[in-house]
Amino acid sequence: MREYEVALVLSPQQSDEEQAGSIEKVKAFITENGGEIVGEEDWGIRELAYPIKKQTHGRYYFIHFKAPPNVAYDLNEHMRLMRTFLRYMVVRRDEE
Repeated sequence: MREYEVALVLSPQQSDEEQAGSIEKVKAFITENGGEIVGEEDWGIRELAYPIKKQTHGRYYFIHFKAPPNVAYDLNEHMRLMRTFLRYMVVRRDEE
């Protein structure tokens, strides 16, 4: 299995429960498809470099996980259909 990181930017206008629910859906998708959550980081609300969907701030959340290569592609498609994130990105982490 390879190591990946998913970066999520959530709207600060969503309630904490909505944000937590969206994050849990991503984590559940990873584990249900044979992945393993390695770590998580919550950077909190930060200013965006440029407005996204008329938002100037966003909550940054990172999930580190190990999974087969197809899971990263499927996760990207899953999040595209969710439409609850301002931005998201799945990247492969270098082996350390």
